Amino acid sequence: GQVLTASDDKTARLWNAGTGKLLHTFEGHTDAVRTAVFSPEGGQVLTASYDETARLWDATTGNVLQTFEGHTGLVLSAVFSPDGGQVLTASYDETARLWDATTGNVL
Repeated sequence: GQVLTASDDKTARLWNAGTGKLLHTFEGHTDAVRTAVFSPEGGQVLTASYDETARLWDATTGNVLQTFEGHTGLVLSAVFSPDGGQVLTASYDETARLWDATTGNVL
């Protein structure tokens, strides 16, 4: 299995749970990463950050697929819809936003 961690060092990391080996470091946020979650099928990673964004990553390559921008406060949480097609973010700006995971547009 794999373990996903979020960190104050502005990264999320993917680890091999059996060996403890680091598989990927997801870098690009400019402030602490508050949460990191797998997509329903496991091929993507979603992070929420104090830099007021959420990001979607390819879990295999570690590349950024989408950046969700528009909140005016820390993004505290981000989750996938059951089918992985949408992302819901919650922010310190007292709003929640629903995004299209493919286009990055607010719905």
